[in-house]
Amino acid sequence: MKFLRKSVALAGILFLSVQSSVLASPTVSVPDFKNKADNVPWWSNRTASQLSDMLSNELSSAGLNVVERGNIDAVLSEQELADLGIVSKTARNNNTAKRGNMRGAQFIILGSVSAYEEGVNQKAQGKAENVPIFGVKSREKSVESSAYIAVDLRVVNSTTGEVVANRTVTGTATNTMKEKSESVDLSQFGNFMGNMGNNRNSRMFQGMLQGVGGESSSVEVNKIPKEKAIRAAFISASEYVNCVLVVRGSCLAEFEAQERKRRSKTLGVLNFD
Repeated sequence: MKFLRKSVALAGILFLSVQSSVLASPTVSVPDFKNKADNVPWWSNRTASQLSDMLSNELSSAGLNVVERGNIDAVLSEQELADLGIVSKTARNNNTAKRGNMRGAQFIILGSVSAYEEGVNQKAQGKAENVPIFGVKSREKSVESSAYIAVDLRVVNSTTGEVVANRTVTGTATNTMKEKSESVDLSQFGNFMGNMGNNRNSRMFQGMLQGVGGESSSVEVNKIPKEKAIRAAFISASEYVNCVLVVRGSCLAEFEAQERKRRSKTLGVLNFD
């Protein structure tokens, strides 16, 4: 009986360990991004690491284990402090950094900005109203402009070098500006009444309204920062990586459907002979 109990317990432990290894999130690293687009005005020497940090954060939020590679010097410095004995090892502080324990990345997420262009779609609308008899004028104007961005991702097995998944995330961010102005000039109404009456009271009324009026204007600008647009693309990218490496199942079919739609929409841009 004891042997049977031990066997059952051992089988349960093995089953749970296998389940946990299957469900455990893999470890990934995100090297600096590459700029493969022409004329990206906001790209600088720091942009590559900034984009890497942004995607790393989104991957962590999606449930993946991300190992630090961008600030490796800081990690090594902490280990060196422990080796030199500068960091104390007491009963309450026995979690100092140790060499040889850094986790390797099972997958490397390679990313690049393959396209960025502002003003791909522009639309302007305007409306003007004029009531001459009362001296009322109003004008409305709205302008829309869209920026297009494309981010390419490849999920690479760090052991074999095989590209196990890839995805292109594209999207547009629309900026809007609305301008509105109104003006009133009651002297025109006074002139109208003066010409109609042609008497002392009419002329007095006409004189009272001379120079009476006002004007108001407003401008409303809704501009989506490029960082926010890129962040939205990275959220989609992190959900895809999490689906490929962890969740799998029905989410793969959803992303495949999105990819077919993207490719079909891209092909529709050209008229093939």
